[in-house]
Amino acid sequence: MTTVVFAEKNKAAAQIARILNGSETKRISVRGLPVYEFTLRGEHWEVIGLAGHITEYDYSEEYNDWRSVAPRTLMDVKPIKKITKANYASAITELARSADRIILACDYDREGENIGFEAKDIAAKVSNASVKRARFSSLSSGEIDRAFNALVEPDTNLAMSAEARQILDLKMGATFTRFVTLAVRERARTKGVFSIGPCQTPTCGFVYERERSIREFISTDFWKIEAQFNAKGVDFLGIHRGGNIKDKDKAASIYKTIKDCRTAIINKKTVKQSITNPPYPLHTTEYLKRASNDLVFLGEIPLKR
Repeated sequence: MTTVVFAEKNKAAAQIARILNGSETKRISVRGLPVYEFTLRGEHWEVIGLAGHITEYDYSEEYNDWRSVAPRTLMDVKPIKKITKANYASAITELARSADRIILACDYDREGENIGFEAKDIAAKVSNASVKRARFSSLSSGEIDRAFNALVEPDTNLAMSAEARQILDLKMGATFTRFVTLAVRERARTKGVFSIGPCQTPTCGFVYERERSIREFISTDFWKIEAQFNAKGVDFLGIHRGGNIKDKDKAASIYKTIKDCRTAIINKKTVKQSITNPPYPLHTTEYLKRASNDLVFLGEIPLKR
């Protein structure tokens, strides 16, 4: 019996093979791609890593002429799915021909499920092998062993939700990119393409609105009344309950009332215990936060309205 496993990437395939069969895994080549081959409990196993999505949706060639095809018509046209990585499709086909069982072992999320279904659909053209799903949240030994000992059915709804997202991205991106580009070219006399998409377009809007609010911000003066206290040899800072007082006369009146006080009564005490975790590694989001807070950039970029 031959079991073929489709992982999402080569690194994951190598790790899965190592966990399932230790160091007795043999690396072979199928259509120029690495495949990890071993025998487990008397069965022949082959594990291959894909390269993320190997197919994508697009419109047929008859809709490629921007001038002759009105952008609005693209919303009603059914796109076709094309193989974008032919070597992976060929390897899937070759492995599937001799498979008695196929296991989808991509990441457990919408995109991972969809990538597995891409391989499953290609394999189904040449094989009637049963198809199962190994669901795991990490490439740890315990997770992989548990997942491959408790195989489940592939989740069609999860995969198709990613499929729907791809189709909507294409329809919106192609339609609005063509519409805006053609409209602007008439007035700006430019040959450039203005890319419009469901993610970057609103994100640009968020960035623009935030930048505008920063540049149009009008600072307001306020006063805060603080006092240094000492109790049982411990110094601590106290802040008037008025907080940020925007009325200067009110702040002055409060200060005048309490400035000569030398004692105070604590009417409420709150003790909290907190645990501080070690700092996380510097990933992209954290880098941008620190750069925004700590770095000084010279010059300004004019805000276009």
